[in-house]
Amino acid sequence: MKKALILTSLCGLLAACGTSEEEANEESGAVGVDEINMEQLEAEIEAPESLDPGEEAELKVLVTQGEELVDDASEVKFEVWEAGSKEGSDMVEADLPGEEGWYSVSYEFENEAVYHVQPHTTARGMHVMPVHDIVVGEPSEDEVKEAEETDHPDDMDNHDHNHEGNNNQDDHHEHSNNDHSHEESSDHDHPLHENMDIAWNTTEELPVDEPAVISIDVTWEEEAWENGDIRLEVWQHGDEERTWFEAEETEPGTYKKETTLEESGTYHVMVHLEDEEIHEHVQYEFEAVEEDE
Repeated sequence: MKKALILTSLCGLLAACGTSEEEANEESGAVGVDEINMEQLEAEIEAPESLDPGEEAELKVLVTQGEELVDDASEVKFEVWEAGSKEGSDMVEADLPGEEGWYSVSYEFENEAVYHVQPHTTARGMHVMPVHDIVVGEPSEDEVKEAEETDHPDDMDNHDHNHEGNNNQDDHHEHSNNDHSHEESSDHDHPLHENMDIAWNTTEELPVDEPAVISIDVTWEEEAWENGDIRLEVWQHGDEERTWFEAEETEPGTYKKETTLEESGTYHVMVHLEDEEIHEHVQYEFEAVEEDE
């Protein structure tokens, strides 16, 4: 989907007067394509496999990009919750910057249960969120089995938010995710927070080569969910490349993005919803059709 989506706004071009291209790049801080690390961001969790109830543990994540240790992550938040109770998850921020690629927090595991630990790591225009399980005490075999089968979001291990080496572009961000392709489904790919509800107001078919609007309504405890951060991850069926958009809140709880589709076919949209307390995601799809189809 290299040219599947375009924005109605264009990026301006900057030129340095009276200087060479090399001098201009030095003055602006720009780097050449060959200097950009295009490797996939990786996050490796280091945490206990088991603990006693009430025990405090250090949770660590090693962030790398190829062979490079990543000390300049823009955000690392550890989300911790008991299996089956994601709506009650805790979000703990790690200190920045990192040291030799490591980011860590301490957390007390109070109850006898299976816990999920998920460091949401954002760095260099990419986002990764692997998951680790910790068995605290001696939960029953049924509890352990249920934890493995229910709300473990291991389909979200890696999200490549690659902005092609330029974080100052507008919100048109194509990227490639070679480690994982999302399950091709229009359903929620993990249970939403019990207080949140999403209405997908986008039509099943959108036109090609004409302005098209992706629209959703979001409620929290049956009231409009306002001032949320909603990003749309869009790709065509079978395509590894992704395009990222920021949705705009046009009225309380209503978020929209207008774009133009250049190619017909099935499109998938992973909606990422964030605020200070939650990080949820849900997947939908639509068809892009030529006017005469």
